[in-house]
Amino acid sequence: MPDPTRQDEPVDARFRAFPDLGLTLGEVPEAGWTVADLLLPVVTLRESAVAHNIARMAAWCAERGVSLAPHGKTTMAPQLFERQLAAGAWAITAATIGQARLMRAFGVPRVLLANQVVDAPGLRWLAAELRRDPGFTFLCLVDSVEGVELMEAVLAEADAARPVDVLVELGVPGRRTGVRDPADLVALAERVAASRWLALAGVEGYEGVLPPSRAAAAVRRVDDFLARLVAAVQVLDGKGLFRDRTELVVTAGGSAFFDRVVAATSRLAGTSVPVRAVLRSGGYVTHDHLSYERSSPLRAEAAGPGERLRPALELWARVLSTPETGLAVAGFGKRDAPYDLDLPVPLARRAAGAVAAEPLVGAAEVVELNDQHAFLHHDGRLRVGDLLTFGLSHPCTAFDKWSLLPVLDDEDRVVDAVRTYF
Repeated sequence: MPDPTRQDEPVDARFRAFPDLGLTLGEVPEAGWTVADLLLPVVTLRESAVAHNIARMAAWCAERGVSLAPHGKTTMAPQLFERQLAAGAWAITAATIGQARLMRAFGVPRVLLANQVVDAPGLRWLAAELRRDPGFTFLCLVDSVEGVELMEAVLAEADAARPVDVLVELGVPGRRTGVRDPADLVALAERVAASRWLALAGVEGYEGVLPPSRAAAAVRRVDDFLARLVAAVQVLDGKGLFRDRTELVVTAGGSAFFDRVVAATSRLAGTSVPVRAVLRSGGYVTHDHLSYERSSPLRAEAAGPGERLRPALELWARVLSTPETGLAVAGFGKRDAPYDLDLPVPLARRAAGAVAAEPLVGAAEVVELNDQHAFLHHDGRLRVGDLLTFGLSHPCTAFDKWSLLPVLDDEDRVVDAVRTYF
């Protein structure tokens, strides 16, 4: 795999939290920096948590005999892709051709594009890449005959060297992409099987479009959808549509219900060819303090201390002002932190000049974000200049705000930096 860190890239003013001292990315681990040397605000990665999460999810999948294709759109960080692949990931998942192209530029050998591809420039790139590298494995989704015909027209014009592997997608009524009626899914699969330019590789679904709640009623809705997915696989297999394949790919699984996906796909015994069940969870690599901690099968409530995923993302900012009693304004906002699912949660406070941290959980709350300011209600302890640490919710909308994230050890020393490409 090509160097995922681009070690010689300058660390300069493009990376807004880092000192501009003429260093390269490869020199960051030896710079001797701590959080105190960084420009604030900054979002950081905790190395011990990232390492634990990658190893934990890999072991969880291996114990259950399922494959993992972590969704790369979460981080768009080739350094993390490399670590996930080294831990046994079967592929990296993409959402767009642009993401797939970036993954290929950094040497990812197998890309599962969990989306439809219907634009001509993207299909022309795909045809060229498949021709350039016979070892490149690519899969994408189809959910309509119209989509199949669009793909065929461009691939024929490009004289594609080999058929593109596709998965027929089963969807959830009222939600995102995917065939709604199982009978239509059968017809679509038969259409793909007859194509010169496409090859039927399996079936895909995404239960993550359903509410990410662990309440019994919500889990039943997920299980019902996954039962439909399994039934569709059995029908297609019964029609002999996979007889020319060495394996049948069945993929689902976001970051909230991957345990339910494993339970459902484990019922796929006796198929004509072996089933490869593939999870596409992406958020596990950093987990979070709120949204995934409420819903993940490996949240603290559901797993032991050594088994649970650990939140790896933290935001650091200082108190800028305390203009009213019980109100503090911190120096970060929507440009710096995710806010689509939950607002950041205060974790700890360090008084100006202090080293020791004081827990803040329950003593302060972020109630509003502007572009560059955060409003906190607090119990009176916050002072101008305090260094605050925040937990975050939804890593997918945290990484995209930072092109270079400092990696900290457990003593808050900068031991690396992770480059993202959004």
